[in-house]
Amino acid sequence: MNGEALTKGSRDSLLGRILELDRRLNAGPGEPRPEKAERDRLKETFYQTVGEYFDRLPRQIVSACPFTGEPLKRVIDPFGLDGLWWWKDLITKFDEPRPPDSFKVLLGALSLGKREPEEVEDEVIPGPEVPFVVPRLLELPGMVAVVSRLELVTGDVAYPIAYFSQQDIAAGDLHQPWLRQEMWYENKDGAEVWAIRDDEWDFELGPFVASGQMKWIEPGSEDFVVLGNDSGVECPYLNLPGERLPQSLEDGERVFLELPEGGVINPFDEG
Repeated sequence: MNGEALTKGSRDSLLGRILELDRRLNAGPGEPRPEKAERDRLKETFYQTVGEYFDRLPRQIVSACPFTGEPLKRVIDPFGLDGLWWWKDLITKFDEPRPPDSFKVLLGALSLGKREPEEVEDEVIPGPEVPFVVPRLLELPGMVAVVSRLELVTGDVAYPIAYFSQQDIAAGDLHQPWLRQEMWYENKDGAEVWAIRDDEWDFELGPFVASGQMKWIEPGSEDFVVLGNDSGVECPYLNLPGERLPQSLEDGERVFLELPEGGVINPFDEG
């Protein structure tokens, strides 16, 4: 990792540097444009600074394997929705901690409460306000969804929804991850391709808890123990208040979008 883990202050300072470099690289009408040598230097500094941001973000436990209990750690920016990590259009790849062998994909939801996302400029697509499952994913061999709860520095509440299976499942049969518009994967020929899954969501979680296809981690849990319908504990994620529609956050505002209807958008041959 490049440097110490970020705090709110150091993250905001680093983000400010990134946005200033971007402004200088993409001068608006009437603004002076840098010469090629200066532009190349700015571009190199920009991507180095972006890399530092992602390298120094927290690697945080967000879920755990329902089969072994092994924790799932992911990169996350808990400090504000203006961070590059949240952007729909991700401008660079970054390394994630090694997940449990059974981990397949992470989806999620985000509750803003009653606040407006004033800090957001670039579009963020954080899912609905409450947890949901994708029934098609749960029809794949051995698949189990695990719902958890994370409180962010902003006061927002995130609901990671991690999918696990001990069976081999083709990457093209999965789903684009949380916050992203597309999923990228290698097809059977080893070529990197993309697709957009438009799978239906289901917010009635009770039947999936009863069947054992959905498990959960208690809010505030420090050891991230996975619980299920045999635990004697009522699932705390049923019937939560909130909008059951996708959210789009941009330019300080939030709009709700239509629910996905099922299907896949894929410009390549499947496989």
